[in-house]
Amino acid sequence: MITKEINFVESPEVHAPKTSKHMVQYGVWSDCCNSCDFCLRKNKETTTNEMKILYLETIRKNIALLDWKNQFSYGISLLGGELYYIRNKAVQNAFLRLIDDICEIVLTPDNPNAKYSTVSNGMYKPDFLFRVIDRIVEKCGISRVDMNFSYDLKYRYHSEKSRIRAEETINAFMDRYDYNCGIQMILTQNVINLWKDGKFDVVDFIEKKFPKGILTFLYPHPIAKPKKVLPDFNFKRRDLLEFLSYLRDRNFDCYMSFVQSTKNSGTFKYTGLRDKEMDNPNAYRETPILSDGKESIQTKCGHSTLYNCYADSNRCMLCDIIAHEGALTL
Repeated sequence: MITKEINFVESPEVHAPKTSKHMVQYGVWSDCCNSCDFCLRKNKETTTNEMKILYLETIRKNIALLDWKNQFSYGISLLGGELYYIRNKAVQNAFLRLIDDICEIVLTPDNPNAKYSTVSNGMYKPDFLFRVIDRIVEKCGISRVDMNFSYDLKYRYHSEKSRIRAEETINAFMDRYDYNCGIQMILTQNVINLWKDGKFDVVDFIEKKFPKGILTFLYPHPIAKPKKVLPDFNFKRRDLLEFLSYLRDRNFDCYMSFVQSTKNSGTFKYTGLRDKEMDNPNAYRETPILSDGKESIQTKCGHSTLYNCYADSNRCMLCDIIAHEGALTL
């Protein structure tokens, strides 16, 4: 049953926090080597190599201005598009210069909780990805890396070859660094349906596909311009809660990773350099703020509108998650 509509309001602009347990997230460019059915990219134009270098250099200037120890002690996140499918040597070198600055400015010895966090689709030969991570490992150690790969059972891959290529890259990364990568998979109604039909088990999936991986489910974010109707994308409320009960009993670590990542989504990562008008000489001085949906809140519960993501209800999914940690009655 659809509940009554919730009124939404825009919260005042939120500037850099005074507390330290936050991370700054940069959307570097939107270019990607894949075209997922649920693509979240708002700008799907191709970025020239010259503009990519300019973006990277502007981020370098920006991170030099931020207080990483007192305001953003959990570090930095670089996201695309896809950041590691780079074939141009000049862009590669500019990216590595940014990595060197991150090591020297963000991942410092007196800021031990700071990490370099990033996400990749893995559908490429990982030569450049390895160069980036090798650089961080050499200067700071693998403990400063929070590497995550995207994966999906229905909407991401357009061929079995693409799926196999991604699986090979993910497992090669874990073998190279003896590292337990995060495998991020959107928890869709399709996944829940497979579980209900006895065709998906979280423990069997991890053991078969990614034995060294850490599976983290993500809730479905709003899709800007979906390529086609995705009828089994957003989950139904009762089905989600039943799946969470199963997940809590079957793999508690996976359950808690979903809970924590969901809680963090609305507040944890501040967005840096939203302004891509690079003809503005002061653009690099932009202060990180909560944005990309995190700043728009529901008047009823105070949570971000991002959590209004049920297929059959306007109730807040985060409120349900918090209740589920206790004793939720369906």
